Amino acid sequence: MIIYLLLFFFFFLLFSFFFLFPVSFFLSLFFFLLSFLSSFFFLSFFFLPFSLFLFSSFLFSLFLFSFPFSFFFLFLFSFILFSSFLFSFTFSLFSLFFFLVSFFLSLFFFLSSFFLSFFFLFHFFFLSSSFLFLFLSSFFLSFFFLSFSFFSFMIFSFFFRFLLISLSV
Repeated sequence: MIIYLLLFFFFFLLFSFFFLFPVSFFLSLFFFLLSFLSSFFFLSFFFLPFSLFLFSSFLFSLFLFSFPFSFFFLFLFSFILFSSFLFSFTFSLFSLFFFLVSFFLSLFFFLSSFFLSFFFLFHFFFLSSSFLFLFLSSFFLSFFFLSFSFFSFMIFSFFFRFLLISLSV
C-alpha cells in the first residue's frame, strides 16, 4: 500500500513537473508578452490624443485671428476635442481592462503556485529542492505579472489625467 502511494505521488510529481510547470511557464510568458505589448501599444497611442490636442489649440488660435470663418473653426475645434476625448477614454478603458486581467491572473498563478508548492513541500520533504525551484520560478513569474499590471495601471492613470485635462478644456 505504501509502495502504491509512493508510486502515485511519484507519478503525480512527474506530471506536475513535466506538465504543470511548462504550462504555467508558457502561460505566464504569454501573459507577460501580452501585457508588455499592450503597454507598448498604449504608450504609442498616447501621443495621438496629445497631437490632436495640440492641433486643436492651433485651430483655436486660427479661430481668434479669422472672424469670417469662425463657425467653421469652432466646429472643427469642438470635433477634434471630442475625438481626443473619445480616444483617451477608450484607451484608458482598455488599459484598465488589461490591468485587471493581468492582476487577477497573476494573483491566481501566485496563489495556486503557493498552495501547490506548500502541499508538495508538506508531503514531500525529501523532494523539497525541486518543488522549491517550482515555487520560486512561479513566484517570480507572478511577480513579473504584478509589476506589469502596475505598469499598465500607471498608463491608465496617464490616460485618465489626459481625459480630465481634455474635459477641463
